[in-house]
This record gives sequence, structure tokens and C-alpha cells, in this order.
Amino acid sequence: MNSAAIVDQLPAPLEVTRVSNPTKEAWILHALKKRKTEFLDTHTITAFVGTWNVNGRAPASSTALASWLNFIPKDSGQTALTTLPELLVLGFQELDVRAEAFVYNNAVKDVEWTDALEGCMGTTQHAYRKLATKQLIGMFIMVYARIDVAERVSDVQATSVGCGIMGMVGNKGAVAVRLTYLDTPLCFVCSHLAHDAAQVDRRNAQFHDLCKRLLFAGRDGAPAADPLVPLGSGVHGAGRSLSVFDHSYLVWLGDLNYRLAIDTGDMAEIMARGEHQSLLGLDQLRIAMMNKQAFAGFEEAGIAFAPTYKYVLGTSTYDEGRRPAWCDRVLWWTRPGCEGGVRSLSYESVDSVMTSDHKPVRSRLELDVWKVNQECRQAVYLEVLRELDRYENECIPTATLAANIVDFGEVAFGQLVRRSMRLANSGQVPLEYSFVATPSRPHYAPPWLRISPHCGMLLPGESVDVGFSVLVDERTSAALSTRAEDLSDILVLHLDRGRDYFVQVQGQYLTSVYGMSLDVLVHCKQAVRTMTREDFEACLDSGQFSVPVCVWTLTDFLSTYALDRGYSLFYWPGDRALAARVRECLDCGQPLDASILQWQGSSDDHVARTVVEPLQLEMRQASSRVSMTDQTLVPSTLHSMFSNMDMAPSTAEALERLSMEPWTAAHSYAQDAVSDEEEEEVTAIERVPGMEALPPPEAIASAATAAPHDAGVDTVATCLVALFASLPEPLIPTDLYASCIEAGGVSRVAALEALEVLPPGNLNVLVYLLAFLREAVERGATTTQRVAQVFAEALLRPPPGRVPSESDGRMLSAFIGYLL
Repeated sequence: MNSAAIVDQLPAPLEVTRVSNPTKEAWILHALKKRKTEFLDTHTITAFVGTWNVNGRAPASSTALASWLNFIPKDSGQTALTTLPELLVLGFQELDVRAEAFVYNNAVKDVEWTDALEGCMGTTQHAYRKLATKQLIGMFIMVYARIDVAERVSDVQATSVGCGIMGMVGNKGAVAVRLTYLDTPLCFVCSHLAHDAAQVDRRNAQFHDLCKRLLFAGRDGAPAADPLVPLGSGVHGAGRSLSVFDHSYLVWLGDLNYRLAIDTGDMAEIMARGEHQSLLGLDQLRIAMMNKQAFAGFEEAGIAFAPTYKYVLGTSTYDEGRRPAWCDRVLWWTRPGCEGGVRSLSYESVDSVMTSDHKPVRSRLELDVWKVNQECRQAVYLEVLRELDRYENECIPTATLAANIVDFGEVAFGQLVRRSMRLANSGQVPLEYSFVATPSRPHYAPPWLRISPHCGMLLPGESVDVGFSVLVDERTSAALSTRAEDLSDILVLHLDRGRDYFVQVQGQYLTSVYGMSLDVLVHCKQAVRTMTREDFEACLDSGQFSVPVCVWTLTDFLSTYALDRGYSLFYWPGDRALAARVRECLDCGQPLDASILQWQGSSDDHVARTVVEPLQLEMRQASSRVSMTDQTLVPSTLHSMFSNMDMAPSTAEALERLSMEPWTAAHSYAQDAVSDEEEEEVTAIERVPGMEALPPPEAIASAATAAPHDAGVDTVATCLVALFASLPEPLIPTDLYASCIEAGGVSRVAALEALEVLPPGNLNVLVYLLAFLREAVERGATTTQRVAQVFAEALLRPPPGRVPSESDGRMLSAFIGYLL
């Protein structure tokens, strides 16, 4: 959502919705800070802050208390009201050290001390109004506001937390008061932390514990700690607790009990010479602040007074049994954005007060407080949003696409089709682009599509041609073949810091037997090119299977036109153009035309046809038609043998009987005659395993070169191998790969046993194929070694993650050889 949209959705004239992006929010607050004088009315007030550990003593005399509260005029009639500090904050420790005060939590000395303090102020007490007091056993805090500014104070709350014995008892802990002066939230904490020089880690832990547990109740409409944060932001909303840091300023006073880190051994001499300043470097509190172990980010005025602990009662002499320390302190913290809003006017101890073993400490602080003009702040806020919106519009990267649709046209299995699209940077800033994944697709493109480059950067005015390549192979063809999925998708082109563009890629996949699952092929009884999605679903639900029509068509042609004429099989790669014709016939249910695919002359003047020979001959009509049945299409002799058995043979029996029965293509399929249509584009033959256009292996070179070969026959043979190589799941499933390799190094019996778990449909096709291959070997059209080499890679495929080794290849060839 941009800034303009945020402005449009403002719920009320004085209520502004905050920008959710942290980077934008920081920029907005920085811009508001520079213009804060336009909506902030700033005032300066003075706060008198005093702390004193009274050691459980009775209230001090009025003289002693007046010495501590040095702002009290001797003649109040001669002092103007405005010369008095606006706020008076006094904190006490060990106010009540009686045992029953700890046990029953019924400390009562707060009243005595309150009366004594107000009494020592004389008529000045009438210049102040008590805002809040809070006592927790020995800890006590009092907060007053000068009478003429008391109306500026609101939302006064007090709380307390014990962290002494067992981490809960109030002999140690803190009392706190929060208030809002004009629109400035302030918090005052008076604490008493663990004693003893060795307990520095415990004091640090108590500080952090108090920061977490000292909480106040939030309320709707309360000013935020940051004056730049608008009302309605929910920062101080009802139901949300406020910590001591949810204020503009936090003043922390009390007997913090931090001591000197080490005893130098000459403390008495140093104190006698008045060289106590040299000991400040050993102060545990300063060390903890410097190391960010406690009170990190707090500030303290320079200490010019002597250590405030421990004195002999009634004197200003240090107790020789304890090392002196600055236990009693006044510190402050300012919220980021309010830096410099607190300044020290004075910071001192009162040496003349001697009723306790601690000296009282006082500090005068000058605080900047403010009144926010809500209407002016909203006006400035909206102007800042508009300015940000203008900057964003200038800096948003934009792109121009030559087209948002990439059409691949007709796409055949194994055919690589390329398209391109021009992408240009039409903006004023560098453009970083990338195609990204979507919730429905974990990758930036479907598996059948490649994009190059799929990401990059363009400077203003630059452009790039993004290439799109589609290739449907055995890894991606299964769903496309049955029309369960379409060759189309919506790509998301994402611009960094900019908008998303949507590019539609589409094509028409030519349904083919190549790349189709064997489970589908064995059920199909019509041309796959004409079948709909519903047709595929219906045939799969039929539960009947046969040897695929395409397998029968190829083997029938080779049996008729290759085995009887002495052509060599599986040595030479086929012709690309002829392969496209063969594929079209198989997909459209048309017979293979021998007049186009096979040489018609005598063997004496035979020459191998090449790709330049004409292909204008008419497709021949099917000469014989036998209705296709649902019976298993195995060799006829085997079929008759199986039909006389009470039970279907096992895998071993079926394959074993192949060695005793000849192969015959007794079954043919009834097909409707169709006319040939000229193709606009020739489909390339994918690389077929074992059929590379390389010289045959040395062991079979003589056999390969001695026998004649024909381009049409070679093409049909290549198409047969390619058909099995294109199956998404190979004829012998990948989970049998390891057992087949192992059997290839053992025996024929082991090879037959490895196939015992072969699915019935796969077994049926394998028996039929092996019968044809054995016949081809026996009639001299090829050799067992060549068949094993070619079909080992076509019929078996390693599982994902396994890279076949040379040894695997030898074992697989041996395995196929055993089956033959």
C-alpha cells in the first residue's frame, strides 16, 4: 500500500494510521522531527529530585530536612511562585526496618515522614499539590506538582515491585510513579538494590528484573512517548501494559548500593586529603553502565561530592569498617528522538545532615516538555506522506514488456521450441527483475519450461531478450499426455521494489504415444491424438489391457520388411523426417506406409535412402483387418499355450517358454483409413540410448557393415527403441534397477527371479518384445550383444540420484542377454 492509499483511509480528522513498513516509518519520523516546531509547543520545567536512605530512623528535624530541600525560601513571602521547581520528587529507602513491617507488610512510617517534610516547608507546602505516593516496606516515593501547573499533569499512576528475599519480598525492590505533563509522559523510579560489594551481579540482575516487572496500565488516547507518533497509533492503547521505558523521560533514583570495585588499602588517607575523585574510576555502577551490564543508555551528572556511605551515625566521619561508596544516585534515560531533553542544573549531597549512615542526595533537572497541536501535526503528517509518495513514484522501477503472452504453437514430444520476449527498463532507476515462485508452484517456472535469463538487472534505457524454451520429455509428459494438464501457465515477473508483471505461456501439446505412461498405452484402443481427457479416464477405468497398438505396429513392420530381407537392425540411426512420419502415424492411428518407409527394388541394386529422398508417396491402405480383442497380445503359439493352462504362468514360466516358441505377428489391428497431412515443422529425433551415429563396437563391426540397411527400416527400429526410452516409468520399473544389475552378474535364473514382481501389464509387453527380439536375432537381423546393448538403457533406468557406472552398463547388458 502506498502513502496516498494510507491518507485516503484516515478514519478520522485527528486520527492517523501509521505506516507499517519500518523503513518508511523511520523516514516519516525523521521528516516530522525536522518540522516538529510547526506542531510542538515546547516548555522547560524544573524537577527537584532527592533520595535518602534514612536507616530506619525517626524523621529528621525541620532544619535538617530544609537543608536537604534547599529550594525552600527562608521568607516565602519574598519568593515568587515561579522560582520554585514545577515538580518535587522525593525517594526514601529503609524508611521502616521493623521485623513486623517485613512479615506483615504494614509499614506505617510514611505518614510520619510526609508530615515532617511538609512541615519543614512551611507556607511553601501550599505551593504544591501532592500527586502520588507509594510505599513498599522501606521504600517510599512522593511526587508533588507546583499548584499553578498541577492542571497540566494527568494520567498519574503508581506501582511497586519487590525483588528481595526469594526475589519477591519488598526489603529490596522499587516503587514508581508515572504521569503525563502536558503531552509528555514521565516516569520516576525509586529503588533499593542488593547490598555488599560482592553482589554487583545480583544488583545488575535486579535492575533488569525491575525493568520487566514495573508496569502501568495503558489507556486509549494517551500521548505516546515519542511526540512525533500520532494519536490513534495504539502505542498506549487500553489493555496494553506500559513499561518504565514507554515514556519520554525516565528518572531513576535511590540507594542503588553499587560500591567501589576494589579496596586500594589507603581509602582513609584519600578521604582525608579530599581526593575522592580519584576513586570514581572504581565505581561499580559506572563500570556496569560502560559495559552495558545495567543502566545502559542512562546518564548521570558529574559527581563532585564525596561518597555518601558509610558514615558513623551523628557524624561526617566514615566508618573504618566499610570502604566508602557512592551508593545514592540519580540517573535519567531519554527516549530515542527526545535526546537532550533532560539537563542537570545541580547534583550534590548534603554533608550537614547526619541522622543516618547515608548522606541525602539532591539533583535539579531541567526537562523539555511539550504540548502537541494535533491538527497541525496531522497536517504536517499528511504533507510528509505526500512527499514520500512523490519520491516513491519517482523511484519505483518500471518495465515494458513487448508482449504478455508467449505462444509456442504446436509442441511435440521431444521437440525443443523457442520463443523470446523483449523486456526493457522504462523507468529512471536501475531495474532488478526475476521470475518468482507462486503459492501453487514452488519453482519460478513449470518443469517443461526454461527461461534464460530468469533474473538480472537493467539500467535505465537498457533492454534484454528473455528466452523461453519448452521441451516435453519423459520427465514431464505423463500429465500432458492424458490431457490432465495443459501446456500453459502464468509466470510472475517480479521487479525489486516495484510491481509484478504476469506473463502467460501457452502451447498446444500434440498428444503422443511417446512420453505416455505404459499404464495408459496398454489400455488405449484408439488413436491417442483424438482422445479427450474423458476418453483417457474411461479407458483407464476399463481394467483391460493389451500390448500397446504402437508397439505392435512397429514390430509388425520390422517383421514384415526387415527380417525377411536381411537388413541389419539397431545399428544405424534413423532419418529425422521419416521418424516424424512414423510418430504421426502412431499418434493418429494410421498404418505405416511401406511405400514411403521401405525400399522396393531388388537387394542387388539396394542403396540406403537418405533424408533428401521424396516423401510424396500416398499412405497405403491396411490390406488385412482383424478386429482388436481384449486378449493378451503375446505370440500366438504362447497365447494358445497359456489359454490351456488353469492358471496364468509366472514371470519365469512366461519368459522361459520364449526360448522354445518362435515369434509371429499374428495379431493386427482394425483401423480407419486416414489421409496424410503435410507437416509444417519437422520434429527432431531425441537421442536414443545406444543408437548414436557412431561406428558400431569393434566386436560387431563386421556384422553391421556386411548386411545391407535401409533408412526406413532403421527409422522404424529407432522409433521402437525411442518409444520404450520415452516411458515416464521404464518398462522394468526403477525400483528393480539394483536387483537387475545384481542378477546380470549371476545367471539367467537370477534374471528371471528378479522380474517375479513385475506388474502384469509390464510383463505382457516385455514377453511380447523379447519374443520379437529373439526372432530378429535368430533370423540374423541383429545380434544378442547389440540388442542387449541398445535395450538395456531403454528398458531400465537408474533411480534418481544414482549415476550409472561402466560396471552397471555391463551388468544390464548381461541381464537383457539372459532374458533373450
